[in-house]
Amino acid sequence: MLKYRHMLPSTLRVFTLSMIPAQEKEALSVVLEEFGYSPKNCSVMPLGNGLINSTYLVKVNNESFVLQHLNKHVFKSPEQVTNNADYISQHLKAKHDKNQYALQPIWQHQTKSMQNHVNINGEYWRSLHCIENCYTIETIENNEQAKLVANAFAQFTSALTDFDSKLLVDIIPDFHNLSARLTQFESALKQASVERQQQAASIIGYIQSQQEFCTEVNNLNSVLPLRVTHNDTKINNLLFSHSNHKPKAVIDLDTCMAGYLMHDFGDMIRSCCSSIAEDSAEIASMSINFNTLTALTEAYLDGFSETLSEIEQHSLITGVKLMPFMLSIRFLTDFLNGDQYFKTQYPEHNLVRAKNQMQLYKLFCKHHKQLAEIILRKPALNAIA
Repeated sequence: MLKYRHMLPSTLRVFTLSMIPAQEKEALSVVLEEFGYSPKNCSVMPLGNGLINSTYLVKVNNESFVLQHLNKHVFKSPEQVTNNADYISQHLKAKHDKNQYALQPIWQHQTKSMQNHVNINGEYWRSLHCIENCYTIETIENNEQAKLVANAFAQFTSALTDFDSKLLVDIIPDFHNLSARLTQFESALKQASVERQQQAASIIGYIQSQQEFCTEVNNLNSVLPLRVTHNDTKINNLLFSHSNHKPKAVIDLDTCMAGYLMHDFGDMIRSCCSSIAEDSAEIASMSINFNTLTALTEAYLDGFSETLSEIEQHSLITGVKLMPFMLSIRFLTDFLNGDQYFKTQYPEHNLVRAKNQMQLYKLFCKHHKQLAEIILRKPALNAIA
């Protein structure tokens, strides 16, 4: 997934095509030509630290753009990723041109044959508009920054309120489907080694005791309106301007799909409001930063103006609990499966992660009243469900 990291041109080393790894060099030359550029006139440099796709910044004359080699092992149908991105970018660009979307849209360039990607022997490449003089950050530093982050993500989703989410393909089916995650968990439990079952016995039992919450989530899913959701609302998926240090663009649209607002809000709160890292074993010391949570919530709600329904606002309370609960299940499922999906640094790493996120879920449940007071403090202006 596209990540712009510390985009200060003066700090980036410029590579020529001859300095690019051999396996990419020939493909890059063909790709550049397909997008209408002569390789000999281009300087190419690796861009970012993303672990999924291979990304390059290309400079030719006074122009800069991004080339990206999509990971077909993660994205089974890469052309669906580029088609989804086109739909979203075109909608946001139209809103931006009418002063209805303040952030900068990112769009894909077309090839000489008017395609949004290049297919070279089954390997997919695309070219993206480059927003310069910006940077990304990894953690929220203060409440003012938290407000900027939440408002930017809210603007993004709000601008897509009138976009038909059915036009988008589910790039990762059942990504935030709790029922599907529970089915995967039960399947993993049946085939897990006795040793791993015993190691995880307490958290396995706890998950199985949460049927009432799972029913609550399923009931909400049946009545909530579908929106276009980002599905990865972490602070490092925003570009910040070097000039005013405010969000300039929402990036990484690869997992944008139809979904529920509670997923995006819950993941943002989950990733920003715990006092410890998500793989820390010191869960007894975990606490919730309610100052950050309040700042994020108020700015997020403000960013929706009159497009947030009452039922969606109430669902945000459930979403805050759901996202750590579901991520805990995913970590535990991977642990029971022998650590096949998430990268680990030691044998119990995924189990530690699972217990960490379950503790966060428990804390949110414990503080349900305070959580509800913060989220419902300002009533939704759109009372239509």
